[in-house]
Amino acid sequence: MKNKMRKYVPSITWLCTLAYFTSYLLRMNFNVMLVKIGTDLGVANTALAVVVTGLTIFYGGGQVVSGVLGDRISPRTMITVGLSVATLCNVAIYFCHSIPSMTVVWCINGFAHSMLWSPVVKLFSIYLTDGEYGYAMIRLMWGSSFAIVFLRLFCPALLSLNISWRVIMLILAGIGLAVTLTFALYSRKIFVEPVAFKDASDGATKAQKNVPLPRMVWLPTALILVAIVAHGMLKDGVDNWLPTYLYETFGIPEENAIFSTVILAVLGMLSCSLFDFIHRRFFRNEVFCSAVIFGVTAAAAAVLFVVNSFLSSMVLSLALMTVITACMKGVNLILVATAPKRYVKSGKISTFTGVLDAAAYAGSALATYGFAAFAEGFGWNMTVLLWAIIGVAGLVLCLVAAPLWARFRREYADNPEV
Repeated sequence: MKNKMRKYVPSITWLCTLAYFTSYLLRMNFNVMLVKIGTDLGVANTALAVVVTGLTIFYGGGQVVSGVLGDRISPRTMITVGLSVATLCNVAIYFCHSIPSMTVVWCINGFAHSMLWSPVVKLFSIYLTDGEYGYAMIRLMWGSSFAIVFLRLFCPALLSLNISWRVIMLILAGIGLAVTLTFALYSRKIFVEPVAFKDASDGATKAQKNVPLPRMVWLPTALILVAIVAHGMLKDGVDNWLPTYLYETFGIPEENAIFSTVILAVLGMLSCSLFDFIHRRFFRNEVFCSAVIFGVTAAAAAVLFVVNSFLSSMVLSLALMTVITACMKGVNLILVATAPKRYVKSGKISTFTGVLDAAAYAGSALATYGFAAFAEGFGWNMTVLLWAIIGVAGLVLCLVAAPLWARFRREYADNPEV
């Protein structure tokens, strides 16, 4: 029985990774072409930020709803429906010619994508062992990073051929349709035998026993939620506006500004493996490890502020921003993807997964509009200083929460007697 389950691990991993990869294609495509879309429509960054912020708000808010539903509805069904609606939204955006209509469609798109993350985490938790969970989660993170690499190569290439951004949306919708059908048909064959409730002694399936969470967990959880908001501001805020920053600061052509940031996504793929190794090898405490990463982020942003104050180096700026986004990939892996598993005994892993991810996208929503407005009012270098301040805030929050989280794991999550 054990061998049969292991046989399905690569299939489970890569099918969910394909779905998550496609979700990123259908969700981040607008962001990647933000500069070109703004030029085409003749609107300011703050106007387009409303569209992106709408998606982020509905994606983040939808995480809570989908997290709760994920503990009651089949995860496979939720993923299939989410991909289907997202595909339709990418078709609908082709016909939108105003900011209000784009915002409505993209808000629906955001909610559709919220139906994937919590169900995927729940599927991994139910059908994979702890060791297999780590293997699968790293590859899932690769899927999101590879999607960004693909978009930042694919979109500029087609834009340089004078292919409209609207047509590119339709092409990506076609990919979405193909993957939706693949997941709906193939998932029936591989999600066949859960391991989450197997009795270690005889392999028999046992009833799930939910253990109430101790009251001590709520304070570190609240601190972690705020730290995740800070991480969301830096992860998506910096990533979304980097092409615009390069264009407005260094005068890089629009297509090249998008293309040059592909290095961020490539290193994001590598950083997931690196930070997973660092966490397992040196820390084994998700929150303290995240504190260290926030510290590195704050230092990189501070150096970038100094560099921009006295130099005008695109290479140095891009390198330091790469460090910032890579670090936030690490925090995302550790706090948003790994930490929810510590709540599994409560029977509410999907709910907690959704709440933690919602916090990340609350930060993203704040940053997507907020960074654009702040940069227009105070300039990009002051915005970089703001990034450093946010990094320090994340560092402090995690340092306060770390010992409380260690106690929670010791007395509840990792305690075999509970």
